[in-house]
Amino acid sequence: MTNVNKYYLIEDESKLEIPKYIDRPEYVRNKSMGYSLQIAGWFIFMWLFMPLLTMFFWWVEGKTIYQQMVIQAAPDSQLSLMNMIIMIAIFTGALLLWATYNWIRFYNRERRSTPLAIDERQLASSFKVNKTDILNMQQAKNLTLYYDNQGNLEFIGINHQLKKRISA
Repeated sequence: MTNVNKYYLIEDESKLEIPKYIDRPEYVRNKSMGYSLQIAGWFIFMWLFMPLLTMFFWWVEGKTIYQQMVIQAAPDSQLSLMNMIIMIAIFTGALLLWATYNWIRFYNRERRSTPLAIDERQLASSFKVNKTDILNMQQAKNLTLYYDNQGNLEFIGINHQLKKRISA
């Protein structure tokens, strides 16, 4: 008796008719064009088929909602369609009432003010450093401030950025 399910191994790969570019990436030269075509294809797919798919899902879910809310729901139950419409209207009205109250209360009224200007002495006392260090920090372009574990300024590093001139 012969075995019907014999597996044959193909030893000559030329009989498989595999395109040359599958295993040899040097044949793929213009990858950006391939990626651009792929993106264009996805945009065309979205533009053509997504509205149809969306309409299908709206139709299916619309039938389900109609079945649940109109046909199966009892008119006197808590989740009847009329009660839900009334609740949505009440919540929308409350939100509009709150927004109108806030608009009347805050329209053209600037409650924020600019902070008061302080001098170097006050700034130095808040950082717990002397006035000359504050002046040096204000004139530096690049600073590194080191703090201890309690949040007090421990050391000030003024970093000088050296720029090399490139001779052309």
